[in-house]
Amino acid sequence: MVRLRRQLSPARLNWKSEADRLGYHYYQNADGSFAWREDVRYEFDDSALGLLQKVAETLHQLCLEVVDEAVLRPNGLDEFYIPRKVQNVVRDSWLRHDPFLIGRFDLAWCKGQPKLIEYNADTPATLPESTRMQTVWHEQLGKSHAHAPLQAQSLVDYLVSLRQADRISDTIHIVPYPDNIEDITHALYYQQWAKQAGLHAIHCELKDLEITHQGKLLHKGQIVRSMIRMYPWELMFRDSGARHLQDCECTFLNPPWTALLSNKALLPALWKRYPGHPNLLAAGYSLEDVTRARTGPYVEKPIHARGGENVRVLKNGKIICAEVGTYGSYPKIYQEFADHRIDGVTASVGAWIIGERFSGLTMRESHDPIVRHTSPIVPHLIRKKSRLAKIFGW
Repeated sequence: MVRLRRQLSPARLNWKSEADRLGYHYYQNADGSFAWREDVRYEFDDSALGLLQKVAETLHQLCLEVVDEAVLRPNGLDEFYIPRKVQNVVRDSWLRHDPFLIGRFDLAWCKGQPKLIEYNADTPATLPESTRMQTVWHEQLGKSHAHAPLQAQSLVDYLVSLRQADRISDTIHIVPYPDNIEDITHALYYQQWAKQAGLHAIHCELKDLEITHQGKLLHKGQIVRSMIRMYPWELMFRDSGARHLQDCECTFLNPPWTALLSNKALLPALWKRYPGHPNLLAAGYSLEDVTRARTGPYVEKPIHARGGENVRVLKNGKIICAEVGTYGSYPKIYQEFADHRIDGVTASVGAWIIGERFSGLTMRESHDPIVRHTSPIVPHLIRKKSRLAKIFGW
């Protein structure tokens, strides 16, 4: 039997100081709640891990097929609300096979079957929690059990392979979202991993980027040829500087075509192409697409919402749960509601992809149906090592 369960777990008395030591300083939310908790943990068996690997890699390939179809079909990018002025940027990025770096599927665990909630495949967060916090917790409390953290070494190795294939330059600029402590931390992590890959990694603030007369990106007199950025494509595409993207000759990680993957319009596109797929939830642009053959709750999502903002769970037109936010004016999609509570708590399974390979797990939970930016990440264990060793080559 494929199993995932929630267990009470003793929290380390020094976990906050340990987090600070690891450079993870934003573990407490503004309302006093914690973004990391370890008084509970989730336990997978090895068959669950194998299933999640298969599902994540399969879903990634299905997503790539949707991107290919949208890029090649006339007006296909309109369905993803990609502004006309940058559609060639997205299209050319895909046709050049610009490399995908990293993404995280958020999955609902529905009676042993993972189902796609959304794909964070533009600027995925939770790097410190998914790597060092999980790893140190496991070293101290994991005992004889295994775990599956986000594999930082896999990311380092992948960057090495991209450089060897001349897909990125020796120097890579790391650009966080402005004045955001979480993204500044992500940038520092990426910078360390890039250095481990033998790259010259430069922390670069967005405000310090300039444009040359030839339309190239410039940072302190140096042409920017490769960049890991945390400024989302949906914002960059609508920025006045978007006119320079076509000719700047910078390789972005993740590339412009991932604007389709981090977009909730992906969900109706997947359902239309693969209706009834066991790892998908019904989704569309109208309620009828979701409720035609279903009487249960459904979810309303803006196409560019992040962190659960402006998400509403409804049934028969009545709001069950809702989150405020800044994305209310964006077009909306509707998705079948998945009740993925474990012991009464909504549990989101984060399945990481690096390149095209499954690369670890992150668990997040919420005490209501919406998983938010502030919802806590909690540690996990794998009850057996045999399957884990086969997956990760340990």
